[in-house]
Amino acid sequence: MKKILSEIGKGKTIDELAGYLDMNRSMLLAMMDFMVDEGYLEKISIQCSACYLSSKCSTKNESIKMYALTRKGKEFLTKR
Repeated sequence: MKKILSEIGKGKTIDELAGYLDMNRSMLLAMMDFMVDEGYLEKISIQCSACYLSSKCSTKNESIKMYALTRKGKEFLTKR
């Protein structure tokens, strides 16, 4: 869990993180959903059509999902 939180804090994408951890993408997403439920991560959805880059975006009118560390997630990383 600590590795996942740490790498998300560094800005790694889901695909980068799955490759780094040599983990199946769907398993990683399940673990991250658990961390959202427990308050370590926050799931953020951004509507692509509202983005200033929407005219150049290949995912027009789709929702982009991102994850961010919560205060609880940051505190967990600083504990030994």
